[in-house]
Amino acid sequence: MTVWGLVIGAGAVAEDVTRHLRSAMPTCRIHRCDTAASAHAWLDTLGSDRLACVLALFPSPEGDPDDVFLPIIGRYPKARAIVSTREDTLTGVAALADRRKVDLVVHESQLLSPRFLQDLSDQIRRFTDSAGIPLPQSTSTKETFIFSTPQSDDEIMATIVAGIDDCLGYQPRVTLPAGVRLTIEGEEAEEAMLCLHGQVALERESHAGNVLMHHESTGRIIGLLSLTDRREAFFTSRTTTEVTGVRLTFEQLNHVIRTRPETALLIAVLLIRSLDRRLRRAEDIQIEKVELTAQLEQEQEELRRTYRQLEAARAELMSQARFATLGELASGVAHEVNNPIGAIMRSTDHLLDDIVASLEQSTSISSRVSQAALQAALASAPLSTRQAREERRRLTDLTGDATLSRRLILAGVTAPLLADIMPTEIAGEERTRLLAQLERSASIGSGLRNLRSAASRINSLVDSLRSYARPDGDPLADIDIRETIEDTIRLLSHRLRDIDVVREYDSIPPITCHPAQLSQVWTNLIVNAADALQDAPEKVLTVTTSTPEPGWVRVTVADRGPGISPELLDHIFEPRFTTKSGRVHYGMGLGLTISKTIVERHGGSIRLESMTDGTVATVDLPMEAS
Repeated sequence: MTVWGLVIGAGAVAEDVTRHLRSAMPTCRIHRCDTAASAHAWLDTLGSDRLACVLALFPSPEGDPDDVFLPIIGRYPKARAIVSTREDTLTGVAALADRRKVDLVVHESQLLSPRFLQDLSDQIRRFTDSAGIPLPQSTSTKETFIFSTPQSDDEIMATIVAGIDDCLGYQPRVTLPAGVRLTIEGEEAEEAMLCLHGQVALERESHAGNVLMHHESTGRIIGLLSLTDRREAFFTSRTTTEVTGVRLTFEQLNHVIRTRPETALLIAVLLIRSLDRRLRRAEDIQIEKVELTAQLEQEQEELRRTYRQLEAARAELMSQARFATLGELASGVAHEVNNPIGAIMRSTDHLLDDIVASLEQSTSISSRVSQAALQAALASAPLSTRQAREERRRLTDLTGDATLSRRLILAGVTAPLLADIMPTEIAGEERTRLLAQLERSASIGSGLRNLRSAASRINSLVDSLRSYARPDGDPLADIDIRETIEDTIRLLSHRLRDIDVVREYDSIPPITCHPAQLSQVWTNLIVNAADALQDAPEKVLTVTTSTPEPGWVRVTVADRGPGISPELLDHIFEPRFTTKSGRVHYGMGLGLTISKTIVERHGGSIRLESMTDGTVATVDLPMEAS
């Protein structure tokens, strides 16, 4: 196996250097190529031989050193890169320098000098050491840096003091207790202390008080840097343990260094080691500072988050306190409100009984029609929009009047009822009079039903208020939730005046629930949907009931409003957060929060889905309350 050196360059200088190296480098064969391209062709033939170094001459028509060297270094990463230039300044080596491959830089005028031969031999030796290649003994010997020594600080200090004693005569060792200042910050230094034993700390005054430096940054010769230009001491140095050492004036140190130059080298070694430790310590402190700053910022953010949580908890406690007060007031309000509501409900029942009794005493066709219409309106079941449309069509066929049919539907009169109670033999003005009487009676029945429903609703709302303080106050009952939804729609008719309410009711069995609480859920959902439709071009609100799976019922309330943005939808069930007509408002904002609590208390679930063309609220409830 042969170790090669490659020279890239054309012209007399390249040829002279090649001849010179071939004769002066016995451990390495030298090959020259005019261009980098021909060098790659030669490298293809190298086989198992090793490339130890590459010397290229610049400026070169083939580009910068990066352009010439990087492809070769990519093939032979251990090869040493030697750059020669005839210019005073070398450029174009950024990539090489970044990869630490600018191994040697030489001016063209020094290529034939003995110093370059020695430097090149050192580079080849480094290559063989890294590659593990044994070579015949050469003139190049491995060196260590002049300031590098295997001696410890104590050994170096002992050698320095021995030289001082030999030069100046024996110097008495000075022993000082802890707490003695060897230099004082801001005062001129005139002597140095060579510490043989003990520890000295450096102090520096600051606005926050004295800052104590680490012992490792002190060094073994105190006051030396201050003596370099007779300046004031930068630190206050203070013994922290008992210290033994030699005190010398700067004149004595000058004499020792002039007499024994090797002492200056040893002092420089100690000084470099001290500065190295001080620099490393400073870098460690800087890293620690950055880490502590990052940790502090993280802790501050955590504190800010905790503060926000505490603020939210405080607001929540205030809300709970208000609800507690509301619960206390609810009992008194319930007593005051329930009495007149009870009177209204009793009066409604008595009025109904009196009307029915009066009608029963008459045997006329008009009385029978009125009584039947009244009873039908009182017992009428809610109709879906499709069913109402179908009934209106049938009534129009029977009466011949579409407007009258619409009024009859609102009064609770259906086509089967009209066909059953209206005598077929009556026509003309008598039939018109009976239809008007039927409509009035049905309207009375519908009004009594609404009056009784409203009174029951007020009573239920009072019970719901009390249930906040006493959640189990609303008793369980088996109900048809379509009836509670219809009651809610009737009571909210003033809010739904300009809105087309579409009912899509499937036949569903009764469920066991707290009726008043569920009525509160329907109220919140329908009011929210109505608010969302305030500025909508198509004001349609759809209420649907279904049975998605056995044992469960589902109620959906859908609107065609502007929808809710996804980032707001994530917070829609949070307390004190509401959306109105697509805009965010802050107030009580408890409607959906309370609804969610009520639904989950029943063992069900509630969710909202929203897009740009509307929002759908879905409530799933078990038929048997949990």
